[in-house]
Formats: sequence, C-alpha cells, structure tokens
Amino acid sequence: MANVDEDLDLDVGSGGKKSGGKMKSIIIFSVIGLLLIGLSVTLTLVLLGGDKEETAGADKQAQDAATTAEGKGEETAVASGDSVAYMDLSPAFVVNLDSKESDIRYLQINMSVMVNQEADLETVKTHMPVLRHHLNMLFSSLDFNDISDREGKNKLTDETLKVVRDALQEAAGKPVVKAVFFNSIVGQ
Repeated sequence: MANVDEDLDLDVGSGGKKSGGKMKSIIIFSVIGLLLIGLSVTLTLVLLGGDKEETAGADKQAQDAATTAEGKGEETAVASGDSVAYMDLSPAFVVNLDSKESDIRYLQINMSVMVNQEADLETVKTHMPVLRHHLNMLFSSLDFNDISDREGKNKLTDETLKVVRDALQEAAGKPVVKAVFFNSIVGQ
C-alpha cells in the first residue's frame, strides 16, 4: 500500500501558479482588445466627423456663390434648400392584359414617384384616385411583349411619367411629379 501512496504525489502548489499566470494573460489580452476597439471607434468617429465638416464647408461655398450670383443679377442652378421626396403608390397595380399573342395574362407593377418638395406629396395623396385610374388604363392597354426588354421598360417609364404629370396638371393645376420608378414588374 505504501507504493500506491507514493505514486499519488500531487503538486498542489505548482498548479496554483500556472492558473494565476493564465488569468494574468487573459486580463492583459482583454485590456489590449478593449483598447483596440476603443481606438477603432475613436478613429472612425474622427474620420466621419471630418466628412461632415467638409460637406458643411461645401454647402457654405455653394450658398456664397448663390448670393454672389444673385447680387450680380445672374441666374444660378444652386438648389434653394428643397429636398426631393419619394412615395410608393401602394397597393401595387394589378391589371388584366388583353393579349392574344402572349401567354402573359396579368401584370403587376409596383412603383414610386419622386417630387421636389415634401409638400407636393400631399398633392399626390389627394389626387391618388385620379392617378390610379389613369395608370390602370395605361397598364391594362399594354402588351407584355412590348415591355419585356429594357427598351420597352424605358418607354413605359416615359409614358407613365407623362400620364401622371398630365393627370396631376388636370386635377391639381400643377404637375408636381418629377420622376417615376418601377420597383417591380411581374407578368403571369
């Protein structure tokens, strides 16, 4: 039995030193990691903050140029502070197609309009029934083969913009929509 006890000689004292060394390493690497993350965030904020100052400086220069041009009586193309706004025409337009040459019988178009001012969105909302009527008439008269390629879609974009602007001119007295965008065109 004495031989068995000698074989079970355990180093209790040396195990404590090794775990303490491991714990110090973990703490050191954690502190270094946190410092690197902090440095990265600080550097990112400094770099992004510099872009805002440059943009503000460019805006100030544009305003100064506009003021100078106005003082001289010249016309300028500098924006007057209006921002564009977009609106989805929801729900999507779904129309039956009357095409004997194509197997496509239904057309779904999801689209948005762009206006120059936020206030113009109210005009579009107010006259939405008129717009939807004219657009349904346009889309239902289409042949899917005519809009299946890029050139056809570009032509449809132009026709749609003309219909929207004409309908708003008739209903509201001003064509406030500047552009139309098709988010999806699906034929089935």
